[in-house]
Amino acid sequence: MPTTPGSETRTRVAGSHTRTRLLGVGSIVTVPAGLELAARKTARTRGRASAKPQVLEYEVRPQAGRSPSRETATDAYAVGPWGLALLRGKQIRDDDLRRAGGAYTLDQVRELLRVTRQAIEKKVREQAILAVPGPSGERRYPVAQFTGDGVVSGLKPVLAALPSESAWFRLNFLVTPLAQLDGQTPIEALGAGKTEAVVEAAQSIGVQGG
Repeated sequence: MPTTPGSETRTRVAGSHTRTRLLGVGSIVTVPAGLELAARKTARTRGRASAKPQVLEYEVRPQAGRSPSRETATDAYAVGPWGLALLRGKQIRDDDLRRAGGAYTLDQVRELLRVTRQAIEKKVREQAILAVPGPSGERRYPVAQFTGDGVVSGLKPVLAALPSESAWFRLNFLVTPLAQLDGQTPIEALGAGKTEAVVEAAQSIGVQGG
């Protein structure tokens, strides 16, 4: 089947409708993918056959068993930089939660600390406890900040010293090993009584991001 553009005497209709062409013998036409060129009839010959070329009538129609493609281009589904950043952020949050030992529900924290719901909410507002968004919009409380005696000592001044109030930013800081803490994570350093060093590390992040 010829596939390069050629002379076209008449074209009718657009979109998915049938296209009818009157073509001279020897004409070359373009047939889009999924369509076929079918002869409908021989048109009248004007004058003597030897004087003028024969004119044929064709139609361009969908191939049998096929309909015009409505598929979206494959490359349109490729994830761009923003989408990749969202996925990467989700992966980081999941990794941070795992390093923190998971997260308690509110009822589990109440049982652990032996305090009321209101007392826990107050501690969160005062930055004495870190809460992160959980399933169905419920708060969850990373396990690493708790000890058998309550909350890790020094957590409140560290959270207050961080430059962002984002719960995920704060969790990432607490569970990421830092060179200035000799490779310990801030939450580990707090457990070892290094509150001042951890506060300084939190403040230094503020200087770098300023």
